[in-house]
Amino acid sequence: MQTHEVCILGGGISGLSALHFLLQRNPDLDVHLYEATGRLGGTIGTDNIGGFSFDRGPNGFLDREPLTLQMCDELGLKDRVERARPSASSRFILREGRLRLVPMSPPAFLKSDILSVRGRLRVLLEPFAPGPPDGVDESIFNFACRRIGREAAEYLVQPMVSGIYGGLAQRLSLQACFPVMAEMEREHGSLVRAMLVRRRAGSSRGGPASPAGWLTSFRGGLYSLIQQFASRYADHISENHHALSVRKQDGAFIIRFRGRPTVRAGHLILATPAYEAAGLVQALSQTLAESLAAIPYAPIAVVCLGYRREDVAYPLDGFGFLIPQREQRHILGSIWTSSIFRDRAPSGTVQLRSMLGGDGNYEVAELSEEKLVARTHTELRSILGLYGNPIVTRVYRWRRGIPQFIIGHPKRMLQIENQVATLPNLYLTGNAYYGIGLNDCVKQSFRVAETITHTVAG
Repeated sequence: MQTHEVCILGGGISGLSALHFLLQRNPDLDVHLYEATGRLGGTIGTDNIGGFSFDRGPNGFLDREPLTLQMCDELGLKDRVERARPSASSRFILREGRLRLVPMSPPAFLKSDILSVRGRLRVLLEPFAPGPPDGVDESIFNFACRRIGREAAEYLVQPMVSGIYGGLAQRLSLQACFPVMAEMEREHGSLVRAMLVRRRAGSSRGGPASPAGWLTSFRGGLYSLIQQFASRYADHISENHHALSVRKQDGAFIIRFRGRPTVRAGHLILATPAYEAAGLVQALSQTLAESLAAIPYAPIAVVCLGYRREDVAYPLDGFGFLIPQREQRHILGSIWTSSIFRDRAPSGTVQLRSMLGGDGNYEVAELSEEKLVARTHTELRSILGLYGNPIVTRVYRWRRGIPQFIIGHPKRMLQIENQVATLPNLYLTGNAYYGIGLNDCVKQSFRVAETITHTVAG
């Protein structure tokens, strides 16, 4: 039986970040990461096909989190960081079959046709909107309707939510998904007043993909980050180790693997998806297992298509577009990858990266790749004006793609925290708990690593 001071189960960004932070601060610590498959990175991956660079899942992170940038520097990736082109700052919403520019300033909003005159006037009344209902875990949609009106909720907020979470704004918890918005309303009584205060304090900055950060990746694709982890920490990583169960014995964790020797660990970090963690902890706590299993996931299909530039009528002068539910389309939106990053498509071609599925569209998990490509191409043709078929196609299907922080998630997380507290030296990290983005995973893994560092040192 192998024995480690710290064992990490799961080789996605959360597990790899935890490994990095532990060894960065404790070089002599006996820590080992076990990945179930023969490949690290989880949903992060980059394929190079015919000169196209396709990201399997996430295509970057926002540079607003210093901890992530610090980690990249510590990994020696500073010179390979690639930020989105400034020319990709424009974003669009599909309304009545036509792409409308998302206004990024109050004067532009007043002139925009993205909402009706009545809808724009309702948004201007935001400072006078009623406050939040007491003791209610409010949905994002209800929050938006209350503050800026139903039309803006349907055409601005819902597509943004589906683009980030693959979810329905009517089902997702504002407090869990956008806690900063809830805090802004509590502290200032109005989002407009809160933004003015923050602007005066110099805290707002924006860029492509978000008003609160600049989309950032690496030359060659996001998988460069995972490859750097694998190279630097090869002696601390074992792939093809599928954990089956965890139990406690004499104060230590005993991890049983499929067809591999059992491992004993003093500290255990579960960096797997919540549904996998649920299966692993059944022998430790059935209550915890049930709480973890209750976190739902939505399916997502990423369809990457390469076209000859001459076959695309639209100028592709921006980041991409999102589609409101009211438009009744199959795709959630499309990112114009070759407009955002350099070298993602050969000269004379473009790459369009579209998302399908999400909460409420579970059939996407069952569709063939051919049908997914056909649906995507057909809808892009009507929106962008395509004259020819794609010259390269690639489909990535994630049956359990994105955790859904539905109403009740904050309460569930309190329950999970209390249940984990009864199991000393057990830690959870991943995108199913406090945030789905890469930055969220890095921050959570850092906190776990710091807790273990203090425990081991003490």
